[in-house]
Amino acid sequence: MRASMARGSSFGALARRGISWCLLALPLAAAPAAAQQAVLNTDSKTIPAFALWCLTGTDLQMVPCGPAAPLSVMTMPFVRATPNSFMFPVTAEPQQFLITQPAGSMSYRAFNPCAQADVRVTSVMALAPITTTATTYPGVLKVTSATGTIDRFSGLRFGRGSETVGSAKNPMTGQQRIVSAMLVPIPGYPSDLAGLTCEFEIHYGGGG
Repeated sequence: MRASMARGSSFGALARRGISWCLLALPLAAAPAAAQQAVLNTDSKTIPAFALWCLTGTDLQMVPCGPAAPLSVMTMPFVRATPNSFMFPVTAEPQQFLITQPAGSMSYRAFNPCAQADVRVTSVMALAPITTTATTYPGVLKVTSATGTIDRFSGLRFGRGSETVGSAKNPMTGQQRIVSAMLVPIPGYPSDLAGLTCEFEIHYGGGG
């Protein structure tokens, strides 16, 4: 019985040793040895992230490895809040437009189709009871009462193409938002924008 137990113990030790040798025989660069935790800040949210570190086989040196090296953050794709966007007939003179921002929308995709000019856009406050006139653009009214106004130094600037950004805090209460927009010259290109109208689009949603 003792001999059997001794043989069993010896076999267990050899088995463990064999497993150890097998593990050591694996490619060291492929075996994650440690994980480094970091905290990334995106869109005012704190996201924990990890990077794997793997042995190189040289004096136990480790290097970043795996799909998380270097650290990267995956963002949610843009999801529309409504089927259609808001379109604004933007000119070189600042104009204000009234829209109703979809509930719960935290970002928007802006599209500037014009190759001849950039667009500056911002949200402004009403300075008097709001009066409007109709436009030919669905969901968009032109504001005729006193409001704040964008200029060439304020707001966000959009070149030709689309870009998704977070929606700034609405200076108005509720879901109504006054959008002030104007065309500005592209640096290095002709600055005369007289007579030019650009149908700038904003599509509210989430993610992006």
